[in-house]
Amino acid sequence: MRNSLSIFVATLVAASSAVACADALPDPLGVPSDLSSASELGSATVDSAQTLPVEEVAFKSPTASRRFYITGIVGASFANLTSGGTPQPTFPNQDLSNFGSVNNTVFTSGGAAGIAFDRPSGLLRVEFEGRQRDLLSGQTFLRTNDPTLGDVPYAVRAADGWSAMANVWRDYSVGERLGLYAGGGIGAGGYNLSASLDTNFGETQTGASAVSSFAWQAGGGVTYRFTDRLTLDLGYRFFSIGTGSTPLTYTDFVSTQPFGPYTSAFTASELLLSVRIYEPFRKWR
Repeated sequence: MRNSLSIFVATLVAASSAVACADALPDPLGVPSDLSSASELGSATVDSAQTLPVEEVAFKSPTASRRFYITGIVGASFANLTSGGTPQPTFPNQDLSNFGSVNNTVFTSGGAAGIAFDRPSGLLRVEFEGRQRDLLSGQTFLRTNDPTLGDVPYAVRAADGWSAMANVWRDYSVGERLGLYAGGGIGAGGYNLSASLDTNFGETQTGASAVSSFAWQAGGGVTYRFTDRLTLDLGYRFFSIGTGSTPLTYTDFVSTQPFGPYTSAFTASELLLSVRIYEPFRKWR
């Protein structure tokens, strides 16, 4: 009796397990499954998501994009050296002064290094620039009230011209590759000035010194971007160095004495061709 009961219980447990496994197995091949409950669950999830508040998130860079660059510069400087002032009179009742200007076209070259910041429709460039200018020479005059002498010419030379400027330029894109820019800078500039005069009556005036003063420039131009790292720049600048003075020495048959300063100021209209290279120390691909 006890053995029969044990067999009956074991049979009942085996039958229950078989029914549970049958419910867990997938439907036979070809028999459609009932996914209505899963569809209802997905619809409920979508409805819940649609009710959530939507917040727009914009990408914000913590700092403006910026790139280092170097520039090579060459061009023509339509230079003007203007003289003016009243030296100390050598003789009583004579008002002697130098006047006139030297005008010539000289070669200028140099370079710049700076950082370009991304801005709407272009760039903001901050840079340091250094340039040199070739020899400028010509004549100015000494005005006298002596009808015998008249206006006597000075031989003037301005050599080793230089400038060191801090510039700010604003670039604007007007196409995929074409752009315009404008700006300017301040700094210092100078040259080695020499002036000499001979009256042909045994009287001479000579002087030479290094002249340096405050300088500024302003201008603009057109740019063409060949690649993301290489840009060609054709620009115009007006450049000016403030007034400087050079002591003169007067010599005649009798004595040698100071004659007072020869004053001068340098200005130039300049056409410049520049090649700008961004990230110059990165390998070219």
